[in-house]
Amino acid sequence: MPDLKTFRLTAATLALALALALLSACSSDKGEDNAPADSFDRAAMLTNYSDQLIVPGFRDLSEKTTQLQARLVALAGTPTAAAVLSAREALREASLAWQAMSSYEFGPAEQQMLRSNLNVYPTSTTQIESNIAAGTYDLNAASNLAAKGFPALDYLLYDGATPETVAARFGASANRADYAVALGDQLRQLTEATYNGWLAGGYTSTFQQATGTAVGSSVANLVNQLNSDIDMTKRYKVGIPGGRFTAGTPQPLKAEAPYGNLSLELLKRNVQAERNLFLGQTGTTNGPGLDDYLTHVNAQYNGKPLAGVIEQQFNAVLTAIDAVPGPLTQAVVSQPATVNKVYDEFQKLIVLTKTDMPSALGVSITYTDNDGD
Repeated sequence: MPDLKTFRLTAATLALALALALLSACSSDKGEDNAPADSFDRAAMLTNYSDQLIVPGFRDLSEKTTQLQARLVALAGTPTAAAVLSAREALREASLAWQAMSSYEFGPAEQQMLRSNLNVYPTSTTQIESNIAAGTYDLNAASNLAAKGFPALDYLLYDGATPETVAARFGASANRADYAVALGDQLRQLTEATYNGWLAGGYTSTFQQATGTAVGSSVANLVNQLNSDIDMTKRYKVGIPGGRFTAGTPQPLKAEAPYGNLSLELLKRNVQAERNLFLGQTGTTNGPGLDDYLTHVNAQYNGKPLAGVIEQQFNAVLTAIDAVPGPLTQAVVSQPATVNKVYDEFQKLIVLTKTDMPSALGVSITYTDNDGD
């Protein structure tokens, strides 16, 4: 039997162990088990993201898809060349608004499966025409993922080249007009539900309060979805149409929005939005972002501040995009070197954001690549 002194030491040891265990459990519950030991105000950073980038961005997307739906209804009711042009411009504006928000596929956006429902490409023209011919379809069915959203409207509003030809097709087929309206209505409903989820649904508060860095925290969601978006942008917007996965044979119709030739404009807006997410920046206002977090923990890359290296690489990608002569569907055939340059700059970027940044911030990369976007 241990003596009294030994018993007291054992009891004290057990008490200390229990206290440490409780402290560890509390830290894990807040998602802070992987967080760097620093005093960076992650709550302020998350508030900047929600209040300045995410909520205003989803509001803009919801408004733009509502405008698009109204233009499609007008086109269906009076199929004229002017109505086609009006719908095309609304499609462009809504598509650009989507590019700004595709990096935020968590919370309400994940619940609505925005990326899968809004922007799977290349679009299936065969499935679209089959749906139109039948006059009945379930847009929520998996078989229609590539027959709806922005890519399907790109086909419906631009295939046939001239506004007059497109207007005549709508005028000759009530099913075609109805299908375009149905696509627009789904866009409107999904984006409105996402926006409302951040507001009335209360996700803004949830996002701001999840200040840790463990899996499921807001920081982890931002880092993972930023990288997922960069990966998909590199592969689907550039690599596949540029022939990187088909032995150099270009596939122009697999570009994003190939019928309206909006590919380059959408690509640039997407990368600008990814950079803004990294910087915590909206317009000319630069709030606390992931770059500031990296600076705070003194993250380095080859002796230089990692935050600055990543920002410079974002700029290198944008410079390479600017060097591609439009449209992209032609450049992949006539100027492949310029398109390959964009892809190569993306490769450099993803190493920095997917390996070096998560390591410095104590964030685990958990997403897996999926077909789509």
